[in-house]
Amino acid sequence: MKLRRRLGIEWAGVAMAASLIVAGLIHWNSLSGFDHLIYDQLSEYDRPAASQDILIISVDEDSLENFGKWPWPRSRHAELLDILAQAEPKAVAFDILLSEPGDPQEDIAFANAAAKNENLFLPVHFVFPGRNGAAFYIKKPIAPFEEAASGVGHVNLLFDRDAVVRRTALCFGRDTDKTGNQAKSPGHWTHLMEQVYRSVSGRTSQAYARLDYCGQPLLIPYAARGAFSQIPYAAVVNGEIPTDFLRDRIILVGATAQGLGDQHSVPLGDGGPMAGVEIMANMLGAIMADNFITPVSQGTRIILALIPTWVLLIGFWRWRPRTTIFISLGLVMVILTTSAVLLSFRIWFAPGAALVGLALVYPVWGWRRLQATSDFMDNELKNYRSDTPDIPVLQPSLGPVDLVTEQAEELAHAIKHVRDLRRFISDALNNLPDPMFITDLHENVIFVNKLAKSGVGTQDLALDDMMERFVAPENLDDVREYVNLNHEMQEHDFVNFTSRNGEVYALRRARVMSNKGELRGHIHYLADITEVANAAQEREEVLQLLSHDMRSPQAAILALLDGMEVTDQVKRIESHARRTLALADNFVGLAQIKSKDFSGEAILLSDLVIEASESLWPIANQRGIKTTVDDQSEDAFIIGEPSSLYRSFANLIDNAIKYSPDNSHINIVLRNISIDNKLFVSVAITDQGEGVADDMLEHLFDRFASDDAGAKGAIKGIGLGLNFVATVIDRHGGTISAENTREGGARFTVLLPLAPELATG
Repeated sequence: MKLRRRLGIEWAGVAMAASLIVAGLIHWNSLSGFDHLIYDQLSEYDRPAASQDILIISVDEDSLENFGKWPWPRSRHAELLDILAQAEPKAVAFDILLSEPGDPQEDIAFANAAAKNENLFLPVHFVFPGRNGAAFYIKKPIAPFEEAASGVGHVNLLFDRDAVVRRTALCFGRDTDKTGNQAKSPGHWTHLMEQVYRSVSGRTSQAYARLDYCGQPLLIPYAARGAFSQIPYAAVVNGEIPTDFLRDRIILVGATAQGLGDQHSVPLGDGGPMAGVEIMANMLGAIMADNFITPVSQGTRIILALIPTWVLLIGFWRWRPRTTIFISLGLVMVILTTSAVLLSFRIWFAPGAALVGLALVYPVWGWRRLQATSDFMDNELKNYRSDTPDIPVLQPSLGPVDLVTEQAEELAHAIKHVRDLRRFISDALNNLPDPMFITDLHENVIFVNKLAKSGVGTQDLALDDMMERFVAPENLDDVREYVNLNHEMQEHDFVNFTSRNGEVYALRRARVMSNKGELRGHIHYLADITEVANAAQEREEVLQLLSHDMRSPQAAILALLDGMEVTDQVKRIESHARRTLALADNFVGLAQIKSKDFSGEAILLSDLVIEASESLWPIANQRGIKTTVDDQSEDAFIIGEPSSLYRSFANLIDNAIKYSPDNSHINIVLRNISIDNKLFVSVAITDQGEGVADDMLEHLFDRFASDDAGAKGAIKGIGLGLNFVATVIDRHGGTISAENTREGGARFTVLLPLAPELATG
């Protein structure tokens, strides 16, 4: 998840940066040079045909040779206009600037000749920059010529950054309203070729009507160089051209000779310049055919340029690197094909920004993804090296290589190490001395070791089916109940059951967790406890023997002795019978408490001690021994097992009686004490006997430890009583200790924890 989150952030950053860069390139037209190159190449394949209605009368080198150097006198132009007036063409566009007055007589002659032509149009020229800080100023024909002409129009050319004329504006001026003309809107000028078209067709051109605003550029679809008909200026003036050739033609008059300053670069494959009048002819042809090429708007261009970029960005999440590179190349072809297809429909989509978007996101995303993956691999490999357990698997050393190759090699070795570790774990589990199997989250068995296969079955089984195959029917419900418990494994958490083969197993179920603490399944370990169970059965039989078969004869002996005359022989028989009974009781009690779980209840300890003391009153009274209980515990309660505690205190008091001299005193004191901020009830039993031998104090509570040399009663012990007491007290979380008092005699002190309610109160 960390890598996915990092890659998501990196991807969003790359997508945002690429989108902003593409939008910025389009907004500032930063790739115009590349876009123009593509446009020029594509436009070569679809040159329009030249209109046969358009005829260029060119001021060419032959005309200059006939009439002398340029400029010619305006009387020469008047001669041409007189001839054209007789030929009755559809319209005449005189693309020669006449903004400065000349010889008055010649100006009058030109004006008179111009007035004879019904559809004569003269150029308006704009000079950049204008005077007094203005953007431009207008140079119109002189007043007599403007009045004689049918109309005027601008002839400004739009140059791209590479000084090539690809575009034109049918409307030019300070106003953005394209619907006016120079009469209605003095700041608004229509192109000279639009004026010619209107005079011929009697209506506004479709291209002009579609303009969104005045000054909107349109791309000129150039015909092949020289495609428009041309005749020399001198040939017309010298009468070499029949008037019928000129009739009903649209005449464009302009300079084509080199050195006259009206040659401009155009997007043709031959690379040569083109005369301004031929450019005007191409413009007029586009107006007549309505085949101007319209560039898409900036907003549309941004959207179209971002589509392939975002397709590639989205594909980064789905495609493999090999697929991505082929799709990237395919998207490049799609972009170029789209530009070509749209160009055939007279729409121009500049592909530069879209191609840059692809060229940008592919390496940048590759870099950022590689960096993020490298960082992730480096961190994971470090964690792997620190967390990997030591197993007998050989890992070869790595040679010096670059960082990415080193990480790839480390990853390969890590994968190999994981395979080896998996094999190691699989072999270890397979060769366990007991059956085991693993289930997934759906309780399907996914792994079974060798011993489990022989008894439980193979994997790919449901857990419940496996249990039915293996567990004896009488234990099946207990096993299912244990398996269905959803809790963490405890120290003594298991269930015993008998298999269908009669073997006894202890089933332990533990969770299998991921490194992040997520549950992945469960492992089930079947410990074969058949021998232990048999031993436990034998122990129960022995205990039964001790508790019944050994007690019954001794009890019968005591019953028979009860009515007989008391003699030394009878006393000796009674002593041995009682000693055998005590031995059986202590042994059985010791075995039972070790085989059962602790099950305590609230006990008023003073009552239990008094009851144990009173039960031994006959024995104490027989020897004149007095027993007193001093309760200073304020009726303290403990959590304990009444039966085992009662026997424990009875054993301690019985020992005190046994080792006390006749007519002595046994003192029992109960009080509350605090040790390390923990509350206990102390029970101290003190006798007046000879005490415990020093060499016996350290081993007094061991099994079979005894100091019967000082016993005064008729009953001797074999050392199980105090071991039983120590076991019971330890089971209750307490302690027992023994010491000799200064006055003589022994003191046994028992500490038991106070019940929790009283301890917290």
